[in-house]
Amino acid sequence: MFAALGRFDYRFRRWLPLAALAIVIATNLAAASWGGELSQGGWEIPGSDTQHAAALLKDRFGASQEQMLVVYRDGDTDATSAAFQAKVTESLKRVAADDTVDSIITYASVPDPHLISNDGHATFAVVNLTKDRAEATADAERLAALVDPPAGIETTLTGVPLLQQQFNTAIEQDLLQAELISLPVAMIILLIVFGTVVGAVLPLLIAGLALGTAFAAISIAAGQIEMSIFVTNIATMIGLALAIDYSLFMVSRFREELRAGHSVERAIERMMATVGKAVAVSGAAVAIGLTALIVFAAPALRSMGIGGVLVVLSTMLFGLTALPALLAMLGPRVNRLRVPLPAFIRPASGNEPAEQRHGVWSRIAHFVMRRPIQVAAPALTVLLIAGLPFFHLELSTGGNLDDLPPSSARTGFEVLRDDFPGGDSNPVVVALQFPDDQLDADRQAALTAYVDRLAAVDGATEVDSLLTPPPGMPADQYLAALAVPADQRPADLNDYVDGWLAGDTTRIEVASRIDADSDAGRAFVREVRQIEAPDGATVRTAGLASQSADFLAAFDDAIPVAVAIVIGVTFLVLLLTFGSVLLPLKAVLMSLLSISASFGALVWIFQDGHLSGLLGFEAGGTIIASTPVIMFAILFGLSMDYEVLLLSRIRERYVATGDNSRSVGEGIGVTGGIITGAALIMVGVFGAFALGDVVMIKALGFAMALAVFVDATIVRGILVPAFMRVMGALNWWAPRGLQRAIARFGLYEGPAQTDASAARAAAADGVAEGATAP
Repeated sequence: MFAALGRFDYRFRRWLPLAALAIVIATNLAAASWGGELSQGGWEIPGSDTQHAAALLKDRFGASQEQMLVVYRDGDTDATSAAFQAKVTESLKRVAADDTVDSIITYASVPDPHLISNDGHATFAVVNLTKDRAEATADAERLAALVDPPAGIETTLTGVPLLQQQFNTAIEQDLLQAELISLPVAMIILLIVFGTVVGAVLPLLIAGLALGTAFAAISIAAGQIEMSIFVTNIATMIGLALAIDYSLFMVSRFREELRAGHSVERAIERMMATVGKAVAVSGAAVAIGLTALIVFAAPALRSMGIGGVLVVLSTMLFGLTALPALLAMLGPRVNRLRVPLPAFIRPASGNEPAEQRHGVWSRIAHFVMRRPIQVAAPALTVLLIAGLPFFHLELSTGGNLDDLPPSSARTGFEVLRDDFPGGDSNPVVVALQFPDDQLDADRQAALTAYVDRLAAVDGATEVDSLLTPPPGMPADQYLAALAVPADQRPADLNDYVDGWLAGDTTRIEVASRIDADSDAGRAFVREVRQIEAPDGATVRTAGLASQSADFLAAFDDAIPVAVAIVIGVTFLVLLLTFGSVLLPLKAVLMSLLSISASFGALVWIFQDGHLSGLLGFEAGGTIIASTPVIMFAILFGLSMDYEVLLLSRIRERYVATGDNSRSVGEGIGVTGGIITGAALIMVGVFGAFALGDVVMIKALGFAMALAVFVDATIVRGILVPAFMRVMGALNWWAPRGLQRAIARFGLYEGPAQTDASAARAAAADGVAEGATAP
């Protein structure tokens, strides 16, 4: 099948590059017409308790739970004074007139002591918004520009939407910085690996085609479904790494076939029959890994899976069509513009006599295979120890201030937390819905009993509700006024009551000093939800702690399914590719080893704070939950990248020689330099993301770079040859019935088929070949 694809690529070599350009142009034109904007949110769980509570509160009270907070400070002025408050009101005139603003609360309108700082020289205004989180985040910068800071008064704007908007901006800046660093690094490594400018440019050209198409496809998808802004980071990481890797593998094999004396047409056919198949299998494995993200309930994670699959498919499309066509047109000119390199860094070509195939990686493989247990045991021990910190992993949803990069909005939240009474509290908002809108004495008594039960929850510091009197009003006077009909109360009191009661729903805030986005904070939410509600009433909770609890509950439910999909389907693909039971099992275990070591480093460094000074970040004591699952989905597929290339070459030699140790040594010797170059490129791409300011992106880039390095060195250089030496001929074993089925329906070819392919190749080229074409 892949040899036939190679013949197709050669036959239409002049048209396929033009078709590739047409695809890029067409998808971008389509994106301009039908594309949508990437979402600033996507971390809420559809159908969750938090989402229902937010929808109910917005429906009843006419405003969302989103707010912009404006902090005013003058070290020489009493913030409660009429003059100071007049300046506050004046600064918010344009904000108050905006359609997205539901109401504004200041100390002048509601003399709540919580709105005044502990030293009395600062106050803050609460701007209640009508938009939900995603819309408010997208609009945050525009709304913030409407605030007119009073002269001589320090003014700081904050709020979750503005904080999220500044966070997303920081991510975009990190992405640009990573691209500016990773592309030159990749080019330098490609020049070293290929030794020619023409060969080095081709992978970057394919990366440009793949990313240009993938980003357009992501935009089109965003017009139909919610696609997170984080998709661009994931797509860039994967697209650059895969496009360069696949191109590196294919160009290297093409040049090898030309050196063996084959015609350009035959070289393209053999390249596609070998490395082309490996690329297709590897791409399928990476896509499968990313598809596992789709089982998560959060739209942001799902969109990362969709975006990742789109970039993988784009890379495979151009890698299996446009790249072979370009190579067919270039022919031997792919070696033009040579870069002089020392002999010791040139990878083995695979065409030397057997006695000369003794590159660095071949020598390492033979050394390992002479004493496999003695060499592999220490390496295995190191990886297992490196993974141990993962067992004390603490997850969060990224809602804690320590998880966020420095910004003015973060500074504003820190001022509120440190300088204002109750500022270190992050309340759980309870939406209590009764069967009707009656507020008689019995219902007030039931509400009082429920509030008392909430106040008794361990960790609760204060409960504010409809029963809490407005500032300056005695409680008994307020409760008496609350018992009379609304049309008999003062208008300003009704305004206050309307902030807590709307029809059949009342709002309650349960304050706590427990970190909202922590295990303790999520446990606190569960306790609040378990408190017995008044007869006939239903309880929903909102707020950061509730959102964190719902996200991680859904996250925990999806993890086993995602892992099972990745491991199970990857095992099946490798089984169909190599016709062996043990090799897919070995591949899965080796991938888990390298990933677990990187997970351990992730926790040890970015959760526990080791090396934080060197890497330039502030450890928050947790790992954002999406980070390890994104790493697992990407790394498991990428580890198959090297595995398929390596095993394909080993199997070629095994079919030709029947000698397990020799085939392992020669296969590793020929591919070792290519895999090393590919790994260095991936380390460069991922490492560039580790230089950013956003801790989540820094952690993702660093841990993935480490995992690739471990996979390409310790795993492929030591553990793989040791395992294959110990297992011997069992490496290629499978039950006879299964082998026959795989040979008929899978990508695997048996020795007879391979020999027939070799005979046809010899007849076509007029040479006797000792190697076989898969």
